[in-house]
Amino acid sequence: MVYTDKLTALATLAATGAFAQTTDGSNGFQITGNFNAGLVANKFGGNKVSGFEQNGMGTSSIFFRGTEDLGGGLKANFLHGTDIQFMTVAGDAGSMYSATNSGKVGTFGTDQKMVGLSGAFGAVNFGAINNSSLYNGIVLFNPTVGTSYGGGYGSIICADPSCGVVRYDNTLEYKSPVINGFQAFGQYATKQKNAINTNYTTTLGALNGPEMAEVSAKYSNGPLTAAYTHLGTDATGVATAATAAVKKSVDTFAAAYDLGNGLRLGALTQKLKAPTLVAYGGAEDLTKNTDRSTTAVNAIYTMGVNTFMLTVGQAKENNATRATYGGKTSKFTGVQYKYALSKMTSLEARWEKLDDAAGTYTFPAQFTTTDRIRTRSTVGVNMNF
Repeated sequence: MVYTDKLTALATLAATGAFAQTTDGSNGFQITGNFNAGLVANKFGGNKVSGFEQNGMGTSSIFFRGTEDLGGGLKANFLHGTDIQFMTVAGDAGSMYSATNSGKVGTFGTDQKMVGLSGAFGAVNFGAINNSSLYNGIVLFNPTVGTSYGGGYGSIICADPSCGVVRYDNTLEYKSPVINGFQAFGQYATKQKNAINTNYTTTLGALNGPEMAEVSAKYSNGPLTAAYTHLGTDATGVATAATAAVKKSVDTFAAAYDLGNGLRLGALTQKLKAPTLVAYGGAEDLTKNTDRSTTAVNAIYTMGVNTFMLTVGQAKENNATRATYGGKTSKFTGVQYKYALSKMTSLEARWEKLDDAAGTYTFPAQFTTTDRIRTRSTVGVNMNF
């Protein structure tokens, strides 16, 4: 089956940078990546934008990976990833893309990067590392889509409480060995407050970000894989001198079951709590706190070189006092078709629709319409290496 074979595993690694090592764990150096582009059409609240673009089928990126066998079962690993803006010369020059990891304009080193050790104890890594919520939630639920079109990422499904981040700076990660199908994960990122404390400056590496703590557990046995993840952030005092306790959290449970004969089913539930703020450290507006519950299911069917996917889900705003959106429900539908031309290259078509009654998505500021319906579609070429 395409979604479980080594090719798709490599494609997922290339698109999201899952591990700080060579893809097969062997000693040495590898370059992997993903490039995709095609015709993309967007409709936001009655406003239409279309053209030839990239990243409708995943994040176009390139990764440098290395593993050294230190003996005695101990290995050293590194990963350095960069998202590529190859559809525009200005993007490669750094004027079209601002890397949220460091706050600096440019296109180099804008994806996951880390260094660490692995052995019988598991693995310990340091860097800007993708959340376990991304892999043990988003990718586990829908491996053919991940954070690209058709999966609901950033609209009803999130990998962190802001619904827009998949990694944090200054992260320490631990991954346990797999024992009887169980594996535990933990991440912690230190808080940086250089904007209000002159003892910490960008020269010394302070990056002005929240504290992040994440714990996750995963179980895999035969056709069943299931995982639970809790991720919380605390931005108290970050960016301003405000003393409000700016805390957010997201709890995710995802499971997938392989029925055989090319059919795989997935399910996800998620609970998100996030106060609506002017900025990190700003005062909380208790009438707009987000208390969102999400449920989603999908089916992936593979028949030879053809793969079909259907995802449906909804997100309800449980806080009835939240202005405009309280008590309402957003609904999402996504479909995908993939035709494999080779082990590396495929033709793909994706479409998604979000009926955002619960205000789960922030529409572009210039779109002032009250129509909360968004559709996105793409048809193009996707290549993994």
